[in-house]
Amino acid sequence: MTVKLFDKNLTMLEKSMELRSRRNSMIAANVANRETPGYRAQDLVFEKELNNALHSDQPGPLNVTDQRHFDGVRREAIEDVTGTQINSFNPDPRTDGNTVSLDKEMAKLAENQLMYEVSVRSINWKLRLLKSAIMEGGR
Repeated sequence: MTVKLFDKNLTMLEKSMELRSRRNSMIAANVANRETPGYRAQDLVFEKELNNALHSDQPGPLNVTDQRHFDGVRREAIEDVTGTQINSFNPDPRTDGNTVSLDKEMAKLAENQLMYEVSVRSINWKLRLLKSAIMEGGR
């Protein structure tokens, strides 16, 4: 019998932190280039990809008669999720072609930071539970 100490959710939280760190860098680059003529604001989207990878063990739409058959769902490991870099949408770019909106970028930065902190707290909570189980298990 194998015992998994770190479940799929912990792997997902770790990957989320990595991707949020990359997104933070992109947003910071947008803010730094807000006065650069022609600069196109970038963003990183990954939530849907990460969610699909997290739920990849759910059965697909096809019925299978053998475990080696494909069930019609493309499986992607959480570790393989990279996100997609996109141009941020701005309906009214400046006359010099720059699409950075400082207000939007600061709001995205704040949201991203909060979500990063939630991931850190969730990981700490899971590790505290594991530590408690280890420490109390010997009594």
